[in-house]
Amino acid sequence: MNINSIDLNLMIAFDALITLRHVTKAGETIGRSQPAMSNALARLRTVFQDQLLIKSGNHMKPTPRALELLPQIQLALKHLENAINSNIKFNPSDTKQNFVIAMVENAAFILLPLLTPYLFKNAPNIKIDIIGVTNIRGVKLVETERCDMAIDLTPKTVPRQIKKVRLYKETFICMTRPDHPILSMKPTLENYLSFKHIAVHPSESSESSVDNALKSIGQFRHVAIKSPYSLVVNLMINDSDLVATLPKRNALFFSSKQNLPTFEVPFGIPGFDVNMLWHSSLNDDPAHKWLRMVVQKIATNI
Repeated sequence: MNINSIDLNLMIAFDALITLRHVTKAGETIGRSQPAMSNALARLRTVFQDQLLIKSGNHMKPTPRALELLPQIQLALKHLENAINSNIKFNPSDTKQNFVIAMVENAAFILLPLLTPYLFKNAPNIKIDIIGVTNIRGVKLVETERCDMAIDLTPKTVPRQIKKVRLYKETFICMTRPDHPILSMKPTLENYLSFKHIAVHPSESSESSVDNALKSIGQFRHVAIKSPYSLVVNLMINDSDLVATLPKRNALFFSSKQNLPTFEVPFGIPGFDVNMLWHSSLNDDPAHKWLRMVVQKIATNI
């Protein structure tokens, strides 16, 4: 089919229809009546020679072809939007834009308390949706355009369409309750391993940097509790002899607030980089460039 014969508005309708899976709601989102959206769906079915949306009980279900087309059409629309807006000066104080940011727990804890007041002071009408990074990594969420940016640890290989910049480097430190027996001992690996530990695994499939480092020297620790939540560890060690090995910034925050002693890890653990990732299609978008600048500015001061 010749692209000259296709109405671009149909692609906007396609995005709304397949995303929302509801003719009336899709119309409300893009400002069209229900009959107009029904007509658009009929025309789209002709264009793609596929049903696209099929009635399934009380819902509409996308066909495999529709799901295959959706990310491609969304990306094409984003490129067009960027081209149109490239010369428009972005004014944060006027924007009502909604940003979706995927964040790993460590980054959310460190950055959000600083980022949130800055954003709402300088862009009072902005909307921010924070989504977690657990079983689906940030790079995948960016690649599939489920978020505008991700702040996460980054795998060794990143698709070429994904941009990234390092925000900060994190290291590890140990934390215990006050008067823990280990505090009166020499800071040796043997003494560290003689106690039970809390291990933090953000997801079922995630590995522990602590246990990997021990494994590399032929050692292992006795893990008494395995938890996906690093930010409740401080509440779990107060009345126990458990030892926690945590990202340093997290541990030092709770150490200062709750008088929880810390000590250096008695063996080598590689630190980790926390990166900001975004799709190359957003690289020149004025609003996105502003948000990236803000995040980087905040990160330099932590």
